[in-house]
Amino acid sequence: MSQPITSTTKALDPTISPNASAAYEKLIAYKTEDYGQQSIADFNATLASTPDELTAFLAAVADVSGTISRDDENYDFLDTTIRFSSQELYCEHMGEELTFFISLVKKSRPCNYVDEDGETVYDFTCFVEANIPYSINDPKLVTVAERDKALLTFKEEMQNYLNGLNEKEVACGNIKTMLTDKSAELANSLSTENMRLSPCEIYMIEINGEAEEAIQ
Repeated sequence: MSQPITSTTKALDPTISPNASAAYEKLIAYKTEDYGQQSIADFNATLASTPDELTAFLAAVADVSGTISRDDENYDFLDTTIRFSSQELYCEHMGEELTFFISLVKKSRPCNYVDEDGETVYDFTCFVEANIPYSINDPKLVTVAERDKALLTFKEEMQNYLNGLNEKEVACGNIKTMLTDKSAELANSLSTENMRLSPCEIYMIEINGEAEEAIQ
């Protein structure tokens, strides 16, 4: 796992590019004491209020995304708040629907050997990739913390639901329908007057290495 990029490591670690180090410092500067209580409108405006600022901001996000470690004290802020806001700013600029990407994993029956990367091999695996469309009716009335909590809770509950299914239900049942129905239930419970979530759009399910691409 790569080292966290800090003021110390950026000076000592030659594997961290100057661009990534500068981008990291730029992004964590937005982690103010009260950032979570700011409205999405106000917070996103501080990130990029002009097309040129948006270009520079998205470039910084791209530089950091390839170097940030899960051990970094700022990982959650960068991987959650900054990622969500950068996607919103990009979609707004492009006139596209807001979506939240989720990746779900279920593994069971670990084998007594590892793969070439030293990772445990499992006899049963299921991987799911999906987008969660959402809309924010009034960004001035939704805080950053409220948005982050809603999206993270959606992903966590979808993962918990998949974990609770047995292998037969996943492999032999209509797993797409089951996950979609669960996501509709969650979307309804997590939506508010100012932020609406929609059922997930599943585009890939892989069970035991066999992928069903773009399931309709």
